[in-house]
Amino acid sequence: MRKITILMIGLGRIGGKFYEQFSEMNPEQVEIIAISEPNFENPLVDDAEKRGIPNYPQFEEAIERFGEGIDIIMDTSNRPELKQAIRQKLVDSGNQHSVVVPMVVDYLMWYLLPGAEAIPQSHHKNIGY
Repeated sequence: MRKITILMIGLGRIGGKFYEQFSEMNPEQVEIIAISEPNFENPLVDDAEKRGIPNYPQFEEAIERFGEGIDIIMDTSNRPELKQAIRQKLVDSGNQHSVVVPMVVDYLMWYLLPGAEAIPQSHHKNIGY
């Protein structure tokens, strides 16, 4: 089985739960290779450091560092302008491998989490690609 590598952008309420779920998975199958969390007060930043997962507060640095070694970019900020900036960085760097998870897939994965509460969606007019 092929290992899936993940760059997590944002470890807030939603991203934090995904981080915890991915961290519990078999590291031979799923590995968080970097995070991008600008809030150093977030306790998951310390957890990531203890696990040897580097934090790049500026996501661009992580994409530059790992390049096509990133399979999935999981941006849970759900800010369309940030997703567009991530896509542009991939284009500018010639990275045709890494996949940015669309917001609609973020929601789908959220619904699959055990005990996931409802996500307020009124501020997301378009959760497509």
